[in-house]
Amino acid sequence: MNLRVSLRIGFSLVVMLLLQFSAGGSRTLLLAQDPLKSYKVISHETHERVLDIVFQRDEANRDYDFVLRFEPSFAPESQITVKKAVGKIEVVTYRSLSGNIYKKLNSVMAQGGKEDPVEMAKLIEVDRKVIEVPITQVRQWRRTLASGIAASMKTLEGRSIESERGIGTVTLDGTVYSLWYDQVGSHISFRLLDQEVSNREITGQFGLVRWMNAVRLDVAKRR
Repeated sequence: MNLRVSLRIGFSLVVMLLLQFSAGGSRTLLLAQDPLKSYKVISHETHERVLDIVFQRDEANRDYDFVLRFEPSFAPESQITVKKAVGKIEVVTYRSLSGNIYKKLNSVMAQGGKEDPVEMAKLIEVDRKVIEVPITQVRQWRRTLASGIAASMKTLEGRSIESERGIGTVTLDGTVYSLWYDQVGSHISFRLLDQEVSNREITGQFGLVRWMNAVRLDVAKRR
């Protein structure tokens, strides 16, 4: 859900977001079971490190063409890795079988657990599948990626102009989308907050997010 907020001189508007979103991209969880106690929530860095471990993304060894990661507010996190294998293109899908990992890690913290990515990763069960995809399909994904990135930059530029006029767009209960792309030694990455993922339709206001969700649904048909 997207909330458009307009600010005018002489008025002040306070929006209290209990479940989302700091400037660094991390989320805040309110544990309301016991109002007399507060708990430290998992850091963005630890959450991402746990995902790297369980989804087997090693930044020091980029053996992929591109990686798409989906971090919903409530649904399980997932990842798609596309890489070259011997004489073929290999697509590896990962999906948490332990529910929403961010929520699970915060539950561990609330019970007095230590913020240790390696140990926390051992608590997460993941479904991993390897899928063969025709090279023609991967080429089509590559061709449309550029237009998705260009459209996203145009959207960001529009929002920048809006913010100068005191108008902002805030996404509530959305998904964090991350993309890592590596070709011939060149590497780019993106991280965007947009509409929640859907298993029925392509969602997203950013072109890149819509591209990622289109790839995700394409892959789901082949599972």
